[in-house]
Amino acid sequence: MSDLNIYQRINAVMTDCEYLQKKKADKGKGIKYDEVIAMLREHLIKHGIVMVVNQTSMECLAGVDGTKQKIYQGHYTMDLVNMDKPDEVVRHSAFAQGMDGGDKGPGKASTYAMKIMLVKGFGIETGEDEESRAEKIEGDELISKDQAAEIIKGLVQTESDTGKFCAHFGVKHISELQARTYKRALSMINAKRSN
Repeated sequence: MSDLNIYQRINAVMTDCEYLQKKKADKGKGIKYDEVIAMLREHLIKHGIVMVVNQTSMECLAGVDGTKQKIYQGHYTMDLVNMDKPDEVVRHSAFAQGMDGGDKGPGKASTYAMKIMLVKGFGIETGEDEESRAEKIEGDELISKDQAAEIIKGLVQTESDTGKFCAHFGVKHISELQARTYKRALSMINAKRSN
């Protein structure tokens, strides 16, 4: 697939990662594991990185007085493996807690640990509002007219749905694509060409 080592592959995924905006959650604002893995999955596959997650411990720490709630704590490791050279591994680890009145506490701890290892391990930017982003302060350039024309040509040739393509990038028109997403946009079109 590629001669890149595991660190170069992780860097390639980090380059492709996008900002995840915190949304309203049960208690405050946050991002969900499903949002993180949905954003990362295609990049992990594209760059040949396999995730191997292990639970190394799990214990029930305590019950919450006056409720059926129990707090579980687990320790987890996540190996990021170069699929072409499986001896190249980067390991992340995390302790996480989950609370539930039934049998879901251990699963909540596992989900939280994976989310934290992925967000921190890939340096994914999260925040509460779009305006707070450092990228907005610095100003992000849009693609050139020539780049927009190339993308439009590719979408027409592959009979792609332009509306869905724009929605994927959070824009209404191709001309609104940010310059930093240009290579990824082209790679998506080229992937469709090869199918």
